[in-house]
Amino acid sequence: MGPYRGGDAELEKREVLDKVREAEAEVAVKLEKAKKEREALLIAAKQKARDMVSAAEAEAEALFKAEVDKARSELQRQLDKLRAEGDKGTAVARAKAEMRIDAVVEQIMKEFERSVDV
Repeated sequence: MGPYRGGDAELEKREVLDKVREAEAEVAVKLEKAKKEREALLIAAKQKARDMVSAAEAEAEALFKAEVDKARSELQRQLDKLRAEGDKGTAVARAKAEMRIDAVVEQIMKEFERSVDV
């Protein structure tokens, strides 16, 4: 073994260590890139989830509003029907009362005429 042989081993050792350091650096870069991609994916997924929740809330609000409007329309229809029936009943009662008033006035006039004829 000559003096160069030990030097070759030292050189070989350094080359292996350099390659290990390069590989570690590449792994660190790839790991950092993967972390950034993961973070970006999480941010996008959270935004998509917020958008989906927002869309579901908007749809639920629209359905609720439609049901409330439908119920209001039905209540208004029933109220209008009751008012119409009430108006009809009032008109009938008024007509009957007017007929009775005419009859009462006629009876009072007859009584008055009889009392004057006496």
